[in-house]
Amino acid sequence: MDDIPGFRCTSCGTCCLEGAARLQVTEDDIALWQDQAPHILEFVRLSGRKGQRTGEMGRSVHGGAETTRCVWIKKFPGRDQYYCRIYPWRPRVCRRYPTSIEHARFTDCPGV
Repeated sequence: MDDIPGFRCTSCGTCCLEGAARLQVTEDDIALWQDQAPHILEFVRLSGRKGQRTGEMGRSVHGGAETTRCVWIKKFPGRDQYYCRIYPWRPRVCRRYPTSIEHARFTDCPGV
């Protein structure tokens, strides 16, 4: 994510706990995981063909229970903050969040 004036991530987890159970992934995400973190692919349902692949990542893809939260979010012990277990390899959609102050406000992100 590029720095957005007026935004500071509070690690509250809102972006990962609500509506992040299924994330769209790109060909670049898939290539990164194949090269550096193949264990992530277990949670990805691919579609399309090589060079045009996309996919969806989430717990339900892996066969887990339906949920609204991202499969990779984890709460810090004893704190009301969260962290991403795949942060260096998180999908592009996560890297871009929020896209603007307006987007953060629209999604009720407390970082604004």
